[in-house]
Amino acid sequence: MKSTVSKSIVKGIQVVFILFAQLIWAQNTQESQEPRASKTDKIGIPNILFSGILLKNTEKNRTWYIPNAFELFPANTVEGFVVNPQVRFTQNYESGRFFSLNPNLRYGFGNERFQAQLKSRYYYSPKNFGLLELSGGRTVEQLYDESTLSAFNNTLSTFALNENLLKIYERTYVELGHTFSPVKDFLLTTNVSWNERNPLENLTKYEENEDFTSNNPENFELDDTAFTRNNAVLVEGKLRWQLGHQMVRQRGELVSKGKYPALTLSYINATDAILGGDVSFQKLAFSVQDDFEIGDYSFGKAFVEVGDFLSQDNLTFVDFNHFKGKETVYGTYDIDQFQLLEYYQNSTADFYVQAHYEHYFRPFYFIYDELNYRPVAGIRYLYTEAGGHYAELGIGMDKMFSGNWRVDLYNSFRDGEHESFGVRVGLNFD
Repeated sequence: MKSTVSKSIVKGIQVVFILFAQLIWAQNTQESQEPRASKTDKIGIPNILFSGILLKNTEKNRTWYIPNAFELFPANTVEGFVVNPQVRFTQNYESGRFFSLNPNLRYGFGNERFQAQLKSRYYYSPKNFGLLELSGGRTVEQLYDESTLSAFNNTLSTFALNENLLKIYERTYVELGHTFSPVKDFLLTTNVSWNERNPLENLTKYEENEDFTSNNPENFELDDTAFTRNNAVLVEGKLRWQLGHQMVRQRGELVSKGKYPALTLSYINATDAILGGDVSFQKLAFSVQDDFEIGDYSFGKAFVEVGDFLSQDNLTFVDFNHFKGKETVYGTYDIDQFQLLEYYQNSTADFYVQAHYEHYFRPFYFIYDELNYRPVAGIRYLYTEAGGHYAELGIGMDKMFSGNWRVDLYNSFRDGEHESFGVRVGLNFD
């Protein structure tokens, strides 16, 4: 009982601390998404702790982005205290083209392990959305590389709540990716990579402490999610169709947007026939995403995806289909993520269906004209053979305080039985 109360108090302090710090920073967030007019941005504690630092040279059309302190100096139960220096340099051109380099060094003082990688991108044809990406090196990654768990949330959860949510492994790799539009309204992304994947374990002092969980997560389908060192040769393809879509830059990333539904077919093939590959499987997924108006007073966001393995001769837990869960109070919002789902418990090598819908009501002015609150209601669903039918229902308020703040209350259910309740606070970028 005392442990539960203590954790609730710490989580409450976490929310208050985040709100206070990021309220100061909210205005700077939108201004630092892309290089604009000024040569330098005001740098303060919120930038250093949360948003990172953006340095701009408008004369030469260059930017340097340095991540926040929690990304530069994270800590976890596998590496201990980590020094993770990195910077993203971008050279922009008048034609809309740009070139970026992202070198990254990493050293864990607990496991005494050094990592280094380099990522490069060249947006060479804005007309055809042509993007070339080349990266390689040795790095530490989460088992699901699109996980919503941030360095800030993991550090706080691990050392304030004894909940080590982060699950990581070591990857040595070379990767080449290419995106372009072969036909109007279509976007084709291909990716080829060679990967050496090594499992990692908690440091001895955390492994012997029963308060901390193993670096191998629990899962409904597997009794043991541990894996041995392996090589993976992966060929990936993604074909996206959306009428009238455009590529826009948001927070340093290229995002395809349009006012009509986007249909995406994704395929991954792992082969053991070349370059010493150890894993062999094929998986396919199809998704539909749409943002749409509903009359004059509201609009909706929807995302639906179905997927399955066509073959699975040999694969590891890393290769499972993972889902965007969230076990922390604070985080960002995306239409394809769950709000209460555990990060890896529902990961599957079988057929799955996930569906998300959010309904936004237009801003209403019930106290004074400047009040711009936007109520939102959401429903999220996941089906896997091992996990059964999982659903989340939530209500909240968007555009809170200043900037893009959002607060939600969510309940989750599994096979008709109530499972959990949670409060979620974060930033929502439309």
